[in-house]
Amino acid sequence: MLPRWLIYALLCILAWGTWGFVAKLGADRIAPGPLQILATAGTFPLAFIAFLQLRMRLEKDARGITYGIANGVLSGIGLLAYYAAVSRGKVSVVGPVTSLFPLLTVALAFLFLRERLNRVQVVGVVLSLIAIAIFSQ
Repeated sequence: MLPRWLIYALLCILAWGTWGFVAKLGADRIAPGPLQILATAGTFPLAFIAFLQLRMRLEKDARGITYGIANGVLSGIGLLAYYAAVSRGKVSVVGPVTSLFPLLTVALAFLFLRERLNRVQVVGVVLSLIAIAIFSQ
């Protein structure tokens, strides 16, 4: 049996991989701004279900709320940039390049959370940087 975290990770890959494709279909037909509005509207049913699962109680931790809102703002900015990129370029290139966003996450975790990488992980980071260079050609 697969660990639960791996099942969720595979579901994430399935959803995000399909999302990247559907985003290109939308970006070929409407501008990034309206596409962002419609994508956000698509999250409302999921947010409502999550709200019901919390028994209609919201979180009270101010710092957690701030991080949650910041997450939404940064996600929205990233989505607008993604939609603009796929409307002007090939999704087969834009998708993989933008999927290297964990490189920034790793750098921030290293700088601010004092997390360290082992040698294999450093090789992975270097290979990711090489991949960006190759995909941009």
